[in-house]
Amino acid sequence: MISVDKFLIPIQQRFQNEYNLDKVLKQLNNIEKKIPTINVVGTNGKGSTSFFLSHGLKTKYKKVGLFISPAFLYHNERIQINNEPISDEDLKKYISKVEKFIKDYNLTFFEIWTLIAIMYFYDNKVDIAVIEAGIGGLKDSTNLFSNQIAAILTSVSFDHTEILGNKIEEIIDQKVGIVKENSTLYVSADNKEHFETIKNAIKVNATIIYSDKYEKEKIEYQKGNKGVVKNILQDLGIKDLSCLNLNSLTGRFTEIEFKEKKIIIDGAHNVDGVRALISSVSNKKDWTVLYGAIDGKEHQKILTMLDENFENVNITTFDFHKAWDIDLVNHINKVKNWKEFIDSSEKNIIICGSLYFIPLVYKYLLEK
Repeated sequence: MISVDKFLIPIQQRFQNEYNLDKVLKQLNNIEKKIPTINVVGTNGKGSTSFFLSHGLKTKYKKVGLFISPAFLYHNERIQINNEPISDEDLKKYISKVEKFIKDYNLTFFEIWTLIAIMYFYDNKVDIAVIEAGIGGLKDSTNLFSNQIAAILTSVSFDHTEILGNKIEEIIDQKVGIVKENSTLYVSADNKEHFETIKNAIKVNATIIYSDKYEKEKIEYQKGNKGVVKNILQDLGIKDLSCLNLNSLTGRFTEIEFKEKKIIIDGAHNVDGVRALISSVSNKKDWTVLYGAIDGKEHQKILTMLDENFENVNITTFDFHKAWDIDLVNHINKVKNWKEFIDSSEKNIIICGSLYFIPLVYKYLLEK
């Protein structure tokens, strides 16, 4: 498979004033309408929820598409059928197919990936597809999947506020804006305090189902994700719920044995994500923390939370163009070389933060 370290998509532009994927799809006779879809939106838990759901759907449907982001180790991970990533050969073939559209319509990075997913799923005649939103919902390119069977709203909190807004009501408006007429929105129990706001935000004729937590799950922050998956599978007449016994995607509370110590890596990178991580860790005094982030996050709130729960919290940076400058961060424990820190630490380590940082750590641990 093709490593995320390798340049693949011919454009890296993330945002622009006007998005044009809808024009491309019109030219393709709106093939996205042929793909029955479950859209997954939210702030935290989208990837895990999509993963569990896709596995559960395979017990009823012959071909289940899955579109997730960001990729962890390989570009291919973003687009899957029956949890098998798209092959290198197919991925390169579809990138060639969309090159003309990229130039003619000035597509953004995420629009390109969404287009490839649509074409690949259509050509392979998937029976249903689980589609994780990139950012938000209403303005996200995944909103163009119009043949919506249902939508899922995972845990909502503050993230990407520069795009989605600074108020929780604004963020929820953007998330649930993906819900289509006569569809059903399944809401995670993590959103209990926002149930009324969510109800008021729905602008179409849709059914709202509030899910319970899946209490058999040991990891606290997966209870809401698995609860909503259980709910939708049962409503689809699926009795085999063995997918709820699966561990989540790599990088979501992943435990690794390394040099006679335990390491947990987790892509908790916003306030609610870190709060959920903290709630899932027992014997907090046994762990030291290493946190790496990108610019634009609520760093001081996150660091305060970590400091209040763990005796030794350290911050670090990493090789990525949007990684934060720790010299500008008000925190006493600063680690310049995270690899040396991991090697030399005698305590168990929780490594958390950006989903651009966590894969680097995972690859380093595997190589060692």
